[in-house]
Amino acid sequence: KEALKRLMNLGRFANKYFNDKAPWITRKSDPQQCATTLNLCAQTIRSLAVLMSPFIPFSSEKIWRMIRLDGKPAQANWDAIAELQLPDGHKLGTAEILFRKIEDEVIQAEVDKLAQALAGNTAETAQPAEEKQLISIDDFQKIELRTAIILAAEAVPKARKLLKLQVDLGTEKRQLVAGLAEHYQPEELVGKTVIMLANLQPATIRGVESQGMLLAVEGENGLAILTPEKPVQPGKRVS
Repeated sequence: KEALKRLMNLGRFANKYFNDKAPWITRKSDPQQCATTLNLCAQTIRSLAVLMSPFIPFSSEKIWRMIRLDGKPAQANWDAIAELQLPDGHKLGTAEILFRKIEDEVIQAEVDKLAQALAGNTAETAQPAEEKQLISIDDFQKIELRTAIILAAEAVPKARKLLKLQVDLGTEKRQLVAGLAEHYQPEELVGKTVIMLANLQPATIRGVESQGMLLAVEGENGLAILTPEKPVQPGKRVS
């Protein structure tokens, strides 16, 4: 930021020098002074092109072409930035408008486009979310949610998020694989009564068979397993 500020100050100083020396007047009254003024201004323009290359490279290169120099300003020697690098008799190219003035109408048109885009986004955001498909009570009755007590827990090898659980379902014991390793230590889970989906088709996860699914919820404080409020025997169906 400080470098850009100093660059702008140098440009202002050069502009003041040009206006104070008034070469359009000295062209006739003092041709030698006029030539000196224009030479120093051209030298300064070259230096400005080099200095501005890190900030506005395209405009910098445009200046470079206008003063008919080879290569690119970014490749120039910064150590010689204060030296007079343009040789006597160097011919300049055709002057072009470096920065075009943006009219108020153009600015307003862009503001209107932005306002329309924001309004469109707001409208899309305000639309109600698509309703989830509802299930009947008969569909719900097909789901067997039962209480279970965790008997043992251990990490699944080469799976940093997974734990292997042994649970007591009342009438049988089962093995589950659950993504709890980042939220619970294995010893924290032993003895807890949990809710599990008991009639889920078995699946093999990282080479370990999982015979059901433990229910959990994720909130602001991380993942939490669902447990009954009061002590409940294993195998009781949730209704």
